[in-house]
Order: sequence, then C-alpha cells, then structure tokens
Amino acid sequence: MDGMSDSSESKRMARALLEAHVAFELAQWQGKSGAKRMRQLVDTVWQWAGETQLSSVVSVDTVRGAAERLALDMALPDVLAGVIGAIADELIRLETNRDTQIQDVVDQALFDDGVALFIELEELRARLIKRLLDSPVYTALAGDVLYQGIKDYIFADSGAINSIPGVSKLLKGSSSAVSKRLPGLEAQVERRVKAYIENNTAKTLARSEQYLLDSLDAERIRSIADEIWEAVHDKPLSIEDVVDSNEIQKLVDYGLRIWQELRQTEYVGVMVDEAVQRYFTHHGEQTLAELMAHVGIDRDLLLAEAQTLGPEIVAGLSETGLLEQLVRDQLEPFYQFDAFKDAMKSADTKA
Repeated sequence: MDGMSDSSESKRMARALLEAHVAFELAQWQGKSGAKRMRQLVDTVWQWAGETQLSSVVSVDTVRGAAERLALDMALPDVLAGVIGAIADELIRLETNRDTQIQDVVDQALFDDGVALFIELEELRARLIKRLLDSPVYTALAGDVLYQGIKDYIFADSGAINSIPGVSKLLKGSSSAVSKRLPGLEAQVERRVKAYIENNTAKTLARSEQYLLDSLDAERIRSIADEIWEAVHDKPLSIEDVVDSNEIQKLVDYGLRIWQELRQTEYVGVMVDEAVQRYFTHHGEQTLAELMAHVGIDRDLLLAEAQTLGPEIVAGLSETGLLEQLVRDQLEPFYQFDAFKDAMKSADTKA
C-alpha cells in the first residue's frame, strides 16, 4: 500500500508542478513579462546573427534542394488561378484607383530622373532599337503595313488608279470593279508590290534605324517625355474600363500555364541552382546580420516589429487556446520522463 501511495503522491506532485510550470510560461509570454521576454529574444537572436555566418547554419546543397522543391516540384492547386484572378479583379475595381492620379504615385521629379537615365544609357538604347528593327516579327509587321498602305493608295476610290487619265472612265464607279474590268491586274500589282517590299525592307529598316538613332537625341527625348507627362500625369490609375473580370481571369490562367510549362524545363532548374550557388559564393561567409542589412533589417527594426506584432499574436493565440496547448505540449513530456521521476524519488529519499 505504501508503494501505491508513494506512486500516487508522485503523480499528484508531478501534475501540480506541470500546472505551475504551464501557468508560469503563459504569464511570461503576456503583459510586461512578455515585452521583456520579446526584447531578450531579439537581443539574443541578433547577437547570434552577428556572430554566425550563413554557410555555418545551412549548406548550399540544402538551400538548392529546398529551392527546387518549392519552385519546381511543389504542386499548384487548381483553385489558385481563381483565387489570384478574384483578388486581382477586386483590386482593379477599387474606388481608390479612380480617385488616384498618376502624379499621386509617381511625381514629376522621379519621372524626370527616369528620362535622364534613358538619355544616359545611349548604347543600351541603340542596342534595343537595333534588336527591335532586326526582329522578324517587326520586319513582317513593317512589310505588311507598307503593302497595305501601297495597295490602298493604288486601288482606293480616290487612289492612284483613278488619278490616271482615261482609267477613271474605264472603271466608271467604285474602283472595287478593277478586278472585274481588268482581270489579273490586282494580282499582278500585289506580286510586284510584295516583291519590291521584300527586296527593299532591309534597306528601309536600316534607314529607319539610323533615323531613330539620329533623331532620338537628348533634346528630342526630353520633348517627347514632357508631352507624355503632360498627357498622362492627371489621368486616374484605374484600368477597369480597359479589362473586364473575365479577361483578367483568362490572363491569370494563361500566366499560370506559362509558369507550369517553365517549371518543367531544364532551363529554370539550372537558373534556380545557379542563383543559389552564386549567392552562397558571394555571401556565404557573411554573417546573418550582414545579410539582413542587405534588405534594410537591423536590430532596432526587428525589435520594433516584434514589440508591435508580438503582443497581438500572443493575445490571439491565448484567446483561441493554442498558446496553452503549445506550452503544455512542450512541457508535459518532461514530467512523464523517467529522469524526472528518478529526480523526484531522489529528492524524497534525501528529504
């Protein structure tokens, strides 16, 4: 009986100690004690971060593996597109977009600085113009525009055909009758015009390239930029009259399809691996505090955010019962641990 009594007493004592420990921990996370603990945690973490290098905490291979899993392998749920589309649509329809002008979010000084940068990057501007004009897409577009313009000039009701003496009497009426009255004429003109354009497109684009390079000097760029700013600075940010909800959702769906396809390519995997590898090469030997400083985080900012967000988060956890559950789950196994029971027996023996 004495053994059973001792066992029951030990369990009762263990339960009482557990409850006291839980109550202590809960109190330490709230009120003034919670604020003090938060400061101590930030100071401890920041001191550790100032002494600890990135490469000593995690290896490049571990980070590469995590990046690959998250960026390339993690499945995207079917509902994701709908969630993104709905949020994007609601943001576009906000009243603030109609009330806010472009100059309210981008002031003229910032716009002028961008213009100055564009002027300064003269070599980049030249390369972009060359790439654009050398593009097969642009070449095809330019050729089609030239062809349609020449064709319309020749065959339009007030065009070149009607201005030729005698032809206007021959056609008598709309020049749409050309193909009926002069079979094959339009087809011959089309072949000749297209052949001419194909033979001369390269020369035309070369002249266009040089013209753009010569004409886009600093003065001209500033003049164009001033006209653009004058035209748009007081316009609202709203684009709801440009794109509707259905179009937004289709764009989101297509964007996610592109990302899904990209994730399956070897190219994206190589880029992810190389990005991680190069980051570690450049920054692996820097401390965590130095790395956080790269994005503007210092000890004071960390403490301010902890003191602002911490109490509210702790209060929410406490009100929902999760804080106590987390504390209890952390402490309870210790009071059931054999080492604790042995310590209790040893204390009873010495007593």
